[in-house]
Amino acid sequence: MLKHHCLTLNHCGVTLSHVAKFVWNAVFFTFGIVPPCSVTNLLGPWLSGFSLKFRMQLLICASAMCWAIWLSRNELVFQQGCPNSYLQILFRGTYWARWWLQLSEVETVQLMKSNCQRLEEVIMELYNKWGWNFRNRL
Repeated sequence: MLKHHCLTLNHCGVTLSHVAKFVWNAVFFTFGIVPPCSVTNLLGPWLSGFSLKFRMQLLICASAMCWAIWLSRNELVFQQGCPNSYLQILFRGTYWARWWLQLSEVETVQLMKSNCQRLEEVIMELYNKWGWNFRNRL
C-alpha cells in the first residue's frame, strides 16, 4: 500500500506535481522570469543567462522550494494526512530561503528577503482577488 501511495502521490484529490507546478509558476510570474524549456536548458544556457548575484539567489530559492515540496511530500506519505495547501508550501519555501540566507553576504540577504516578501505578497494578492481572505489561518 505504501509503495503504491509513494508512486502516485495522489491523495485527497491533489497531486504533488500540481503543487510543484503552482510553486514554480508563482516564482516565475513574480519575478518575470521565462521558465526553462527543459532540464538541459535549466542547467545550461538558461541559468547562465542571469547575473552571478541573481543566479545565486535563484539557486537558493529553488533549493528552498524543492525542500518545502519534499517536506510536504514526506508529511503526505508518512503521516497519511491531506496535503498542505499551496500557500503553506510556498510560505514554507520562503521561510527556508530566509533561513539559509544567514550564510550569505549582508547585501544578498537584504535583496533576497525583499524578494521572498514580494513573492508572498503577490501570492496573497492573487488569492485575495479570487476570494480568499489572507487574514484567515493557513
